[in-house]
Amino acid sequence: MSQTPRPDQNDSLSSRLGFPETTLEIGPTHPAIRRVMTPVGGTTSFIVALDDDRITNLEVDIGLGHRGFEKQAESGSWDDALPYVSRLGWVSGLHAEIAYCLAAESLAEIGLPDRAIWTRMLVGELARVSDHYSRLGAAMAAIGLRDAENVANAGEDLASEALVAATGGGHLAGFSCFGGIRRALPEHFLEGWSKQRSLIDDELTRFGSVATSNPTCTRRLSGVAPLVPEDALAWSVTGIALRASGISADVRKDRPYLAYGALEFDVPVGEQGDNLDRMLVVIEEIRQSLGMIDQCHKILSSLGSGEVCVSGEIIIPEGEAVATVESSTGELAFFVVSDGVGLPRRIRCRAPSFFHAQVLPTVMVGARLDDLLPTVALMHLVSAECDR
Repeated sequence: MSQTPRPDQNDSLSSRLGFPETTLEIGPTHPAIRRVMTPVGGTTSFIVALDDDRITNLEVDIGLGHRGFEKQAESGSWDDALPYVSRLGWVSGLHAEIAYCLAAESLAEIGLPDRAIWTRMLVGELARVSDHYSRLGAAMAAIGLRDAENVANAGEDLASEALVAATGGGHLAGFSCFGGIRRALPEHFLEGWSKQRSLIDDELTRFGSVATSNPTCTRRLSGVAPLVPEDALAWSVTGIALRASGISADVRKDRPYLAYGALEFDVPVGEQGDNLDRMLVVIEEIRQSLGMIDQCHKILSSLGSGEVCVSGEIIIPEGEAVATVESSTGELAFFVVSDGVGLPRRIRCRAPSFFHAQVLPTVMVGARLDDLLPTVALMHLVSAECDR
């Protein structure tokens, strides 16, 4: 595992000019970080040591929202934990719900209705589209490309509208439940998806013209915060950041859950593992997710109305189980233990953002200060996931 060496203090610009090394905090109340991170659920702050504007050391404070999530979830019933689970992420909390329910359902040996399986996938991919657009908007805000930021925000708004229409309440609606989903997709969503999908796709095309084709965007992101495959694996990085480093790893493809094995989609990868590759992978993943939603929509339309949740009381027996999903932030897993008395004995969450926070000092030492926030956005760091 390689580390970027800390510059020799005797050779630093600050030393040659006779100035001490500067240390500053970029915290959750700082105007820049509020602008970039608030839309994606950020209460993260950073202690940054600088030589001129070059980062010589970085400490990540994962935020102020320490709720003790896992112990909170263990203090009530299995159902009582679901609202806490859905708040682990921003819209990516929908993926956490699915992972938690899959773990409990595996323990209880519950078979899901087909409509619930395909609906969970559709809503999960819609959440991914919304979350990815929010990341693009945050990155563009961080590098000062207002037009590109506005286009990304428009795409996020359209995806969020579709998500609200599908779930009846957006990403905090508690859509998944043990044994399936709380409600079937409404007819107006199924009938209006084609038009809404076209609008979402249009914003992706527009983003390409104002961002990826913009030389300022390329200059600001290319070669910044590169993460080589060896370091990515050593730090247990997953999701966009891992695939941008050139490793084609995706739980949906490698260890399919629900009915992902029946879907046709590609796993985009980068070459350099820098911020530009991360942005390009995010863009292509939005395109792939829209294609998966189309496939789920077709299946659900053919299935028609019917059961979307297992009927009757669900008893969680004694034992333990693990479920892993590919969330918009990376590989998210739940390990659950039951002693059969009605309360969870142990709930453990493998949150991808926790590992991304760890690797930031490795990729940021030597980078410029104004490269920090776009990197945080494109690494998919969500401080709520890091709650311990």
